[in-house]
Amino acid sequence: MLEYLEGFGMRLINTVLALLFVVSTATIAAGQDYTLSISSGSIPDGGGGSLSFTMDNNGDEVAGWSFGACNDTAFLTCTGAADGSTTATVKNGAPPDFNQVSVFDEGFTVGVVICFTGCAVLAQGTGYELNTADYTCNQEGSTTVSYCDTLGSPPVATVVVVLGASVVPAQNSGDVACIGVPDPEYTYSAGSTSAGYNPADGNASASVAISIAETDNSGLGAPFPNDTQGFSMGLGNSSEVTATAVNLSLPFEADFGEVSIYTEGWTIGVVYSFTGGNVLAFPTDTTVITADYDTGGSMAGNETGGTASLSWDGGLGSPAVANVVVVGGGSLDANLSDGSITLNPVVTIDWTRGDVNSDDRVNIGDGIWLISELFLGGPISTCPISRDSNNDGDVTLADAVFIFSYRFLDGPMPASPFPDCGQTSGQTPEDCSDSGCS
Repeated sequence: MLEYLEGFGMRLINTVLALLFVVSTATIAAGQDYTLSISSGSIPDGGGGSLSFTMDNNGDEVAGWSFGACNDTAFLTCTGAADGSTTATVKNGAPPDFNQVSVFDEGFTVGVVICFTGCAVLAQGTGYELNTADYTCNQEGSTTVSYCDTLGSPPVATVVVVLGASVVPAQNSGDVACIGVPDPEYTYSAGSTSAGYNPADGNASASVAISIAETDNSGLGAPFPNDTQGFSMGLGNSSEVTATAVNLSLPFEADFGEVSIYTEGWTIGVVYSFTGGNVLAFPTDTTVITADYDTGGSMAGNETGGTASLSWDGGLGSPAVANVVVVGGGSLDANLSDGSITLNPVVTIDWTRGDVNSDDRVNIGDGIWLISELFLGGPISTCPISRDSNNDGDVTLADAVFIFSYRFLDGPMPASPFPDCGQTSGQTPEDCSDSGCS
């Protein structure tokens, strides 16, 4: 019954066009004035995609059309066809009076009469969207979808109806690439940071974030995001720094997480769960490790600074540890983005809190110096940071009182650095140009 109805539909298309327009073979309009085109594109192998079928009218008004669109079933299967934006509103904003679409594996056919009474036509214009069609790819490769006169029973001709006659239009095929679905793709990124050091000792430390991100290939038909079961990494470093710790940061405790640290870098192997109970997806860049580094005095005497490189290395360890992500039980090589640590020389001077006059002692003289500096126009301390004897962030008379209280009234002692020379977090070279410690 279905085959009968489909055949009946094809016969009806041709009959209606013939009766309404008295289809003749006479050419009353130039075929090149009318062009049917098919869009090109790519469709994932095993996946689906759509093509668009359009008309350019550079001639007289069009009252209807019919066509077949054929595809090679070795590459494509046609799974559906729908009205385009033009067809859906071609009759003064409404669908056409007659609109027959039939779909086959090898393509589809269309027959359209805009208005039985001639109340609407398709005027001159370009880019009229007649139909869209859906396809699935059956194998990788390149193929075409073309207009044809061989589909249906009887076959549907590819014509446009102009002034009561059928005109064979110019026809442009569409090129389709059936592309393979890519494997999941991941990127390892080592962060970049900076650290300051005193050239006197060359010591500096820094922490670097290590992250994983999956590339979104869903536009190519690939599933996204994908679950991972683990990963392994090897990150080398230049001689300016050495790794001191590699800290795994996951939302759960991994069943296996083995770290090895070498002079020239570190490696790690991670299995989330031996039984598959835990998996991780990385749809966005996600920090999984924090690696700590130290110069170990390597920058001593260097007053110009430098940069320690952090480079992904698949040759560290014995046996060597590869930079791979485990997905579905298989290993995928990661894309690699290197990092660095910029080492900046910061000349700092040790000092003692409360030693306002920089004589390497904290006594009554420092309180008197501070009162003289603040209120009597006395000389300015060469180590201004030392004046904050009560460590409240301000330099006022209270700091002089604090020194007197400590020395004579058994008051609290100054905060570090005291009584030994030292430095404080955030100290800059300008905080102390000269002190009793130097």
